[in-house]
Amino acid sequence: MTPGELIADTEDGVYIQGRGSFSIDQHRVNFQFGGDFFWEIKNGKLHRPLKKVLYKSCNPEFWNSCDAICDERFWRPFGVVNCGKGQPSQTARMTHGSAPARFRNIRVGGSQ
Repeated sequence: MTPGELIADTEDGVYIQGRGSFSIDQHRVNFQFGGDFFWEIKNGKLHRPLKKVLYKSCNPEFWNSCDAICDERFWRPFGVVNCGKGQPSQTARMTHGSAPARFRNIRVGGSQ
């Protein structure tokens, strides 16, 4: 599946590009993420740009709601330089890879 096919197969949604801001609780269960750029998806097409989008969930709910992932051609490594653990804070490169994916019934809203 390509990102274009993923979008075409989505009736209504938000396409989030980039990693933007994030926050996760100390137990690594509840989280809130943003992105760098956002598109509204309507009837399988990118409709219009949006701003200040956030999505919130808890890890089990979020990963169980994944119903489509683009194939390995679209996998890219991503990462941050702060693992966010410890007192005082630690700095360690955290890297993982992913491809565009779709998650159903996740709370999406705007930031202030």
